[in-house]
Amino acid sequence: MRLRDRATVITGASLGIGRACALRFAREGARLVLADVHAEAGDSLVREIAAAGGTACFVRADVARREDNEILIDACVDVYGRIDVLFCNAGVNLPKLLPDSTDDEMARVLGVNVLGPAYAARRAIPRMLEGGGGAILFTASKTGLVAQTDSPVYCASKGAVVMLAKALALDYATQNIRVNALCPGIIDTPMVRAFADAMPDPADAFARYSAAQPMGRLGTPEECADAALWLVSDEASFVTGVALPVDGGFTAM
Repeated sequence: MRLRDRATVITGASLGIGRACALRFAREGARLVLADVHAEAGDSLVREIAAAGGTACFVRADVARREDNEILIDACVDVYGRIDVLFCNAGVNLPKLLPDSTDDEMARVLGVNVLGPAYAARRAIPRMLEGGGGAILFTASKTGLVAQTDSPVYCASKGAVVMLAKALALDYATQNIRVNALCPGIIDTPMVRAFADAMPDPADAFARYSAAQPMGRLGTPEECADAALWLVSDEASFVTGVALPVDGGFTAM
């Protein structure tokens, strides 16, 4: 029970990595506020957690909106009396070359991937300080550490998230707020499956994704949840400002 009674917010919680983290954090005793734009999946997840004896509620939120982040953080304080852990996991991709990317598409990626975590952290940090500290975790990406082709705006957004984590880690290092970034590689999530399914030969596409990884396979959401749990738990009490790859060795190449 490494997160026993820790009041915890997770964004992008309904699917993929966020869902796996919500289930794992609940098993470790966290009291959860889950947020996503996918309300039906979020409500279903809350019921699943409750059936297993956990504690969770759901707030529909578009994290690109400042107001939604403020409502989300305030909901955690209202329901549980405090906020101990903030995990900004929500993210969107933009697999397009820069000249092909519209203003609206770029604004959406930067809004969700960069401003969302900044809005949430800005609201949460004063509440964490009032409670004696806390842990903040941002989901970045291996593309926040190394670039990839055909996704310049997405790469820029994830690089910004890594630096946001590092800067906040320094700002609050003496005030018991740790801030880190999780940098997944290619993980077997619904989003990755959808990309493969959109290819002329989905099975071949998925095989190519797997073969491109040094370990010869994709990661799982549960493996990301293990790393995220460690980063927000007391086991990582001397770890802050870290961008941790969970990528099967991809960024080692």
